[in-house]
Amino acid sequence: MPALLLAVLALLLLAAPARAAAPTTGFESRNGASFTTHQEEQAFLSAVAQGSPRVRITEAGRTKENRPLQLVEIGAPGPVGAEASRKRPTAMLVCSQHGNEPAGREACLKLLRDLAFTEDPALVGVLERTTFLFVPTANPDGRAANQRANQDDVDINRDHLSLDTPEARAMAALVRDWQPDVLLDLHEYGPSQPVIYDDAVLWLWPRNLNADQQVHDLSIEMGREYLVEASEAAGYPADEYGQAEVVDNDVAQTAGDGDEGIMRNAMGLRHVLGILIETRVDFDVRESELGPADQAKVQRRRVDSHLAVLSGMIRFMSERGADAARVTAEATDRKIAEGAGRTAPVYFGGADNEKPAAADVVNPPPCGYELTDAMVAELEPRLGLHGIRFDRMDGRVLVPMGQAAEPVIPLLLDARGERHKAEAKPLDNCATASGRPGEDTAGGGPGGTAPGGTPVAPPAPAITPVKSSPSCASRRTVAVRLPRVRGKVYRTRVHANAKRVRVRRGVAYVQLRRPRTTVILRIARRVVRPGGRRVLLKQSRTVRVCR
Repeated sequence: MPALLLAVLALLLLAAPARAAAPTTGFESRNGASFTTHQEEQAFLSAVAQGSPRVRITEAGRTKENRPLQLVEIGAPGPVGAEASRKRPTAMLVCSQHGNEPAGREACLKLLRDLAFTEDPALVGVLERTTFLFVPTANPDGRAANQRANQDDVDINRDHLSLDTPEARAMAALVRDWQPDVLLDLHEYGPSQPVIYDDAVLWLWPRNLNADQQVHDLSIEMGREYLVEASEAAGYPADEYGQAEVVDNDVAQTAGDGDEGIMRNAMGLRHVLGILIETRVDFDVRESELGPADQAKVQRRRVDSHLAVLSGMIRFMSERGADAARVTAEATDRKIAEGAGRTAPVYFGGADNEKPAAADVVNPPPCGYELTDAMVAELEPRLGLHGIRFDRMDGRVLVPMGQAAEPVIPLLLDARGERHKAEAKPLDNCATASGRPGEDTAGGGPGGTAPGGTPVAPPAPAITPVKSSPSCASRRTVAVRLPRVRGKVYRTRVHANAKRVRVRRGVAYVQLRRPRTTVILRIARRVVRPGGRRVLLKQSRTVRVCR
C-alpha cells in the first residue's frame, strides 16, 4: 500500500483529532451517538479557522431559511484564493446535498479539521501545491429538517442545470469561479435491495455523453485506482453505483444515468472530474457480536467509510493532481474548437452505458442559438452561473457554440433537452451565429467561461472473451477463470491494472489499456463457509496474457 495512503488512512480513521488543541465535532464528542447540529458546526468551523492559518471561510450564498452556504478553503502555508487555485490542482468536496444523508458532512468536517492541523510532512507537502475546498453542508435547511430536499421540497441534486434553488446556484458560482479539477459529491444510500446492492461504498462517474472524453476517462481511473482501492484497503467493499447484481451476474441498471441535472454529470459537462460517492446507511449484524449493531457504531462506520474514500482522493491529488489540472484545462480548449468547428455531435439522450436513440444525436450540431429579449431577461442569471457568453448583433441576441460551456448550451436552451429552460432557435448559419466576441458576457468567471466538456464517442462495446491471439501487440482483452474457493461464493469483485474488468460466472473479462504480456488481478470474494460463517477472501494473481 502506498506510504501516503497509509498516512492519510491513519490520520482520518483515528478517533482523536490531529492535535490535542484541535476542536472536535459534536459527532466526535458524543462518539457517534448523534450527528453534529447546525450550531455546533458553526462553532466548530469558527474554532478551526481561528486555530489554523491554513483555513479561510467565506459565504457562497444563503438558503431560503437564511442559513449560510459556506466554503472552506485550505492550503499551506495558507489559502491562496480563487485566482491562484485556478492555476494549480484543486479539489472540491460537496457534503450532504441530501439533508437526511449526514455521514458525508461529518467526514468533511473531520477531514478539513485534520488537514488544517496536520503536522505530517507528506500531507503538508500536498497542501502546499493543492487547494482543497469544502462545502461542509450543501443543504442546511434539509439537514435541519432531516429531509432529502431543501426547504421548498426540491431535490438539489437534480437542479445543477436548471439552477432554480439557491443551493445549486451557490455551487454553480463556486465551480465557475474556482474551476476545480476534481469534485466529490458525498451521499448515502438505503437498504432497498439489501442482498444484491449492499456494498459499504458505491461510486459513479459522469455518464453524460457530452462530457469530455479525457475528463470521463480520468474520472473512472481516479475512482477505480484510487477511491476504490483506498476504500477496500480500509475494509469497506466498493462497487459501481446503480448496478444490481446476484452473485457474479449483472441483473439490472437500477440508477446512474446521464441526467444533466445530477451533480456528477453536470460537473463532467463543465470539465470537472465529478464523482458520486454513496455509503451504506443500514446496519450489518456483523458489526455487533450480540446481534443488531448499536446505532453509534453504525453511524461511526458510515462516516469512516466516507473518510476511507477521501484518503484515496488525497492520494490522487498528490500523485495525479497535475494530470487532472492538465486534462481539465485542455478540455476547455478542445470544447471551444469543437463548438466553433461543429466537429462533434450533441447528445440529447443516452449515456456511456446506453446507446442514444437516433433522434437524440444531432450531428453536425447547431452553430449557436438565438434568444429573444424575454428569454434573456429570464435566463441571464443562469447563463452567468454556467459561464455562457451571449452576443448582441444587429438587434439579435446570439449564443455561439464555440465557447467552453458548449456542452451545457444545447441542454439548457434547446427544446430537445430533457431539462431545458428555453426553446431558443438553433442556428445553422455559422457566420451569423459567431456574433461579436466579448460584446456581452454573462457571469463573473474568468473570460466569461466556465468548466465544460467535449462530447464523447458512442459507448464501447461490451467486453467479450478473446479465445486466442498470437500477437501481444494486438491482444487487448483476456478472459481469466478465477480460482475456486471452499464454500459458496455470493459476491466476487476483481480489480486490475487494466482499463475495465467484468466478472461473470467465475470468469474475469479484462480489457487492457495497452498491449501487455501480463495483468495483475486483485480478487475480493465474499464466501459462505460450511456452517454459515461469512468471510471476505482477498487474493492476487499475475496472469499471462500472451507470449
